[in-house]
Amino acid sequence: MRRFALGLALLVAACGPPDPIIASDPFDAIAQLRGRVCAQDMVGSAVVIDRHYLVTVAHNVAGSEGGLTVTFEDGSEHVATLVGIDFDRDLALLRAPSMDRPILTVARAVAGEGGRLIRLRADQERAEVAFADADLIVAVGRDIYDEESSVRRDNVRVRARAGAGYSGGPLLNDQNQMIGVVYAAARLDEMTYATASQEIDVFLESIDSTTESPSGRCPR
Repeated sequence: MRRFALGLALLVAACGPPDPIIASDPFDAIAQLRGRVCAQDMVGSAVVIDRHYLVTVAHNVAGSEGGLTVTFEDGSEHVATLVGIDFDRDLALLRAPSMDRPILTVARAVAGEGGRLIRLRADQERAEVAFADADLIVAVGRDIYDEESSVRRDNVRVRARAGAGYSGGPLLNDQNQMIGVVYAAARLDEMTYATASQEIDVFLESIDSTTESPSGRCPR
């Protein structure tokens, strides 16, 4: 079990605030993400991974026109800024300075393990889908624009019927640890795909989490 390290900007001095609390209920660390993206209203999910920071998927925010907000089950809402994006790994990092919530811990996925996907519906109602048999795969060759990419990324594939609102939310194991970030679902075979947690480490090491990031062009 581990927390993500977001670089020097997030190191806490001895006299500074304590480390974030680990969420005893994973829904405490899940937000509904909203914004105006590519001339459309976007609704997705985001996960708290450190004080003031959330991870989501790049295709939720690529082409963002600003005005991103994260809303939690208790109704609290916070303005969020895009501070990092990876179009190859389909990951994005958001900073919400007014937010200070419990976080999810993360773990490496184990082949064959079970767990669940979780998210908040539009009215902050809980939703979840269980899975029983995680499969570890590698995605090769395409970015969020369906263009050629040299990046090979570890993925977790599970048999679970999930809709678009889960995109950017966590794939949890049975210990409520995040083993991936959901990015796609295939309705025909009821498979859901998540970027594995170790790819988030690689992503975070490549960005400056204190600086606003351009959102790039629309993926569609």
